[in-house]
Amino acid sequence: MLRRIWEPLFMGRQLLLWLILGSGTGALVGVVVTYFLKLLFWSIHLTAQWPLWSIVLALPMGGLVTGLLIYYGAPDAAGHGTEAVIRAVHRESGKINWKVAPVKALATITTIAVGGSAGKEGPSAQIGAAVASALADLLRFSAEQRRRIVICGIGAGFAAVFGTPVAGAILGIEVLAIGNLWYEMLLPSFVSSVMAFEVAHQLGLTWNYPFRGSALPLSLGIIGKLVLFGIAAGLVAYVLVLMMEGLHRQVVRIRARWHWWPPLFPFVAGIMLAILMLIVGREYGGLSLHLFSSALSGHTVASWAFLWKMVFVAITLGLGMSGGIITPLFVIGSTLGVVLAGFLGIPLGDGAALGMIAVTASGANAPIAAIVMGMEIFGRMLAPEFLITAIPAFVMIGNHSVYPSQKVMMVKSPWVPLPLGISLEDAPQTALGAPWARNPVVDHDQDSTI
Repeated sequence: MLRRIWEPLFMGRQLLLWLILGSGTGALVGVVVTYFLKLLFWSIHLTAQWPLWSIVLALPMGGLVTGLLIYYGAPDAAGHGTEAVIRAVHRESGKINWKVAPVKALATITTIAVGGSAGKEGPSAQIGAAVASALADLLRFSAEQRRRIVICGIGAGFAAVFGTPVAGAILGIEVLAIGNLWYEMLLPSFVSSVMAFEVAHQLGLTWNYPFRGSALPLSLGIIGKLVLFGIAAGLVAYVLVLMMEGLHRQVVRIRARWHWWPPLFPFVAGIMLAILMLIVGREYGGLSLHLFSSALSGHTVASWAFLWKMVFVAITLGLGMSGGIITPLFVIGSTLGVVLAGFLGIPLGDGAALGMIAVTASGANAPIAAIVMGMEIFGRMLAPEFLITAIPAFVMIGNHSVYPSQKVMMVKSPWVPLPLGISLEDAPQTALGAPWARNPVVDHDQDSTI
């Protein structure tokens, strides 16, 4: 009885503790991520002055340097970063090697500066998580406390990169599992994200999203077009995931059969990207922010720009170079959105914004965070349109994700159900590959908590 009477006091103490811990974590992550981004942008500005032939020669060497940094420094720094953090939260209670932060930063700068097609948010989230994990070591946290503070670090990293504290907080939680949010962590993650955002802003970081669009007058015809738009966005995200998965399987197969030295794969990725740049140009390498800005400004882009960007991204991340995946989803989605907008008779700027949100919601399996991000970046006027496009896109990708370590906490596809509580990468291939199976096993007794 006494415990029930004093329960609000205990809960208030717990709340205050995590508000303080979240604030401190966010401030620290904001400082580290800001200077990482400044160094990244400086390196991009430096190499942007190089002629194409210099980039073509530098790409393979950049891939090799990236491979060496990852192989000898921190193997978890390979790929797009957030994936390794999700796996650490689920399997290691958030325990992350402190070496990941500097190695990930250097490997990402090396990758993107020379033309590797990746993003800046995955490394920022991984760096934020590594900083939070180091803080947990310093404070001698329990496994559960470490897990919580690492989630705060993930959200803070996202918030500092995108300038979206609310969406960053939600994204840091939503990417952990499909169909579940850890509600208890929403406030600590939000506090951490706001603090990281404010610190980054005070240190001179700015976020510019050129956008020319307006609210669409909703009608049955417009809603039908938006649903088709979302379906197309989901299918494009699905193809991107298949491309990345296919390349990763080839890497695993070659390593098992031929025993290739791991740093050779990023080197090969650099050669492939260099050849592609000689064919289609360098605009699909790096962050490709000029394509993103052009699309959001309501300008036309090449009809196949989104497809070329997908190829560049799949090679870069599928073969082990370093960088994030959300920024590429932004670019792919916005350029796809311009093409779909022209086809469906929607203003081009609106199409770019809708495509960005729909492809992100689908590829990351994070529709709530994507919709909130759209409202934070572009305002509330397109909120209904974001929802109408993001949900079909989220449904269409089925049991696939750019983050295969995500846990399955909902039966997303009745034709290909998976056991609840399992991660996508551990799902039975017979279930993923045999939608005609009559009696798939679904464990409805699994604990629904993350």
